[in-house]
Amino acid sequence: MFVQIPECAKAFYLPLQEAILEVGAYPIFEYLADGVTRNFYELATEDQITFLPRAFLSGKVEEMTHIISIIAEADKYELQGIDPNKISKRIASRKEYVEKRTQKESEGKMSWTIALFGTPAMAKEV
Repeated sequence: MFVQIPECAKAFYLPLQEAILEVGAYPIFEYLADGVTRNFYELATEDQITFLPRAFLSGKVEEMTHIISIIAEADKYELQGIDPNKISKRIASRKEYVEKRTQKESEGKMSWTIALFGTPAMAKEV
């Protein structure tokens, strides 16, 4: 089981980990530090933006049977002012990875869950 959780949802990390372990699953956590996305786009070269670590991502897809993605934002405007072309290139570079995940899911070998974790920044927008 692959779990993506941002730093701003840290309060949910331990309860989620406990629940996953209690049902006997094998969690692999990806803890996403707040602010790293903006920093990446500000500093990365085009080659770094479009780099695809094929072996790593293929192995990741191979190991995944379920994905849990926690959606939470520390800063709703983190990417404001970032060139949208950089973001588009990054998304396009991940096409092969997304297709492998989609294929595995369509074969019934993987499923996913998306959950929203409210943060002060998100509440401020409401």
